[in-house]
Amino acid sequence: MFEQLIDWIKQNYSDAEKIIEVGVGHRIDVAERISEALPRAEILVTDKDESWVRSRKTGRIRAVADDILLPNLNVYRGASLMYSLNPPGEIIPALEKLANRVGADLLVVPISDEQHELREDKWQELVVRGRIIGWLVNKGI
Repeated sequence: MFEQLIDWIKQNYSDAEKIIEVGVGHRIDVAERISEALPRAEILVTDKDESWVRSRKTGRIRAVADDILLPNLNVYRGASLMYSLNPPGEIIPALEKLANRVGADLLVVPISDEQHELREDKWQELVVRGRIIGWLVNKGI
């Protein structure tokens, strides 16, 4: 399902040193596939569920317990891209604020019925092969 997204990240962030998935939940497969596609980049996932993070041992991917509403800025510093898959709409402003503070691009794949909330001037539709695969606030792609 996220194949086009992974390909787009590979093409546009091939020189990235750090990419972070925020609010990974229990599906880490997208981060693992990005790690395979970009072996030189540090791929980090965050989630506020500390017990899940402690149980996750994934080789190259580092998992960190962090709450996006009260973020530890040191976790996110140096990231070229932060992304979140199907985040609850209420955390999107916190994602934007954090990405802005650390100078990272922000890519969101919203829940389909929440896309209307991202149609502001700062958000750009990310279209691949005629299909919207996400929304982007970038610092210079």
